[in-house]
Amino acid sequence: MAKSSEKLKDFKKIPGARWRNDQPILMPGIRRFQFFTNVGDRATTINLNRLAMFSIATFLTVDVGKAIVNRIPQSIYCYECRACYGTQDKCPVGISYQAELVVAARVTDYSRFLRNGGLRCIRCGSCQSFCVQYLNLPRIFGTMQILTMKALRNGKIPKKMMQDAFDQGLVNRDFIDEVSSFLKAEDA
Repeated sequence: MAKSSEKLKDFKKIPGARWRNDQPILMPGIRRFQFFTNVGDRATTINLNRLAMFSIATFLTVDVGKAIVNRIPQSIYCYECRACYGTQDKCPVGISYQAELVVAARVTDYSRFLRNGGLRCIRCGSCQSFCVQYLNLPRIFGTMQILTMKALRNGKIPKKMMQDAFDQGLVNRDFIDEVSSFLKAEDA
């Protein structure tokens, strides 16, 4: 017992150090404030790096902002539980990873959307019944397909990426004419 009281005395000598009993009780069982509430803390601490927290908050804001600007706000609610992967045998076009398509739609990642067969989706809704968040997956995928085709027309998608998707059969009949004319126009 003497050793613990010596450690307490040594600990209290450290400037800015906190002891559990010094902290006010916020909620039953929770004694500590967040470290950024203490004015004496430096920019980086053992338990919290403010710069890291700021960057996480910034990236989260950008991701949420992209989804809202692109009119796919439902994609924010996907917490990637992978329950929609249960449709692998029931998907008529054989898309295996629907959650990847939702994440690609959330952050407007055309490469990820194309690699996982986003342009192959026919928006039948068979994956929607598996979603535990009850997201309108066909609408999310349809909106992202429209955004992908706009990006293709505006030259934001590299020819190699689209050529790979075309060669692997990841483009459905609704978009095949436009994609093939894009690939032919780039060759000329």
